[in-house]
Amino acid sequence: MEDQVTILSLLDKISERIPPQAAPDVWKCAISQLPTTSGKILVAGAGRGGVSWALDQTGYDVTSIDLHPEHFSIDDLTCEYADLGENLVFDDDTFDVVLATEVIEHLENPFHFIREALRILNSDGVLIFTTPNVDNLISRWTFLVSGVFPYFRLQSFLGCYHVTPIHEWAVKRCCLTTSSKIESIVYSRVDFPMKDDIPRGSGGKGVRRRLLDMMPLNRLTGEIACYKICKTTDKPQIDIGKHYR
Repeated sequence: MEDQVTILSLLDKISERIPPQAAPDVWKCAISQLPTTSGKILVAGAGRGGVSWALDQTGYDVTSIDLHPEHFSIDDLTCEYADLGENLVFDDDTFDVVLATEVIEHLENPFHFIREALRILNSDGVLIFTTPNVDNLISRWTFLVSGVFPYFRLQSFLGCYHVTPIHEWAVKRCCLTTSSKIESIVYSRVDFPMKDDIPRGSGGKGVRRRLLDMMPLNRLTGEIACYKICKTTDKPQIDIGKHYR
C-alpha cells in the first residue's frame, strides 16, 4: 500500500509536466491493482511515459512499448515500437506484470492482445488493463436510445480510434480460451463523459456532484473498468474456433 501511495504521488508530480492520456482517476485505479512492489513490468501503450517513469522511480524493471514511441517524453527511459494487434516480440514467461491503461479499446482484436500478454507473463504473472465501462447504466441507456456507447461515438473513433467496446462477459469468455482467470474488477468514476465523449474532469459542483458522490462504485455505476487477470496452470476450457455438436 505504501508503494502504491508513492507511485500515485509521483504520478501527480509528473502529471504537471506530462498530462495523462486517460480519463481522471484511471491511473489510480490501475496502480491499486499492482500485486508486487518490484519486478519486471511491461507498460503496453506507454503513451507519453508518465506511468513508466513513476514505476521506474519506485524500483520496477520497466519496459515500455507503444505504437507511437515518438510521443514518449521521459528522457532517461526508452520506449520501443510495438503494434499490440500483432504478436509481441518478447519470449514466453518474461514479465511479472503487463499493464495497459486505456489501450485495449483501441485494438481491433483485443482477444489476441490478451493471449499475447498472458504468453509473455511468468507463471504467476498478472495482466492489468483499463477500459471504458460499457456495462454501466449510463452506457446501456445511451446505447438503447442512440445505438452507440459513450466513449465509442464517432468523435472517439475519429479522434483516438476507440474501436472495440469491451464487455465483462467477453473478457470472461476470452479467459476460457486461455490459461487465465479474472481475479478482480475495480472501477473508477469522476463523472461520465460529455456528449462529444470528452471526459469531465471534475464532475461539476452542486447537486450533480453530490449525487455522483452518493452513488456506489460498481459495474453499474463505474465510468472506467480495471481488470486484473491472473495467469494459471489450468488448461483452456474452450478450443478457439471449434464448433461443438
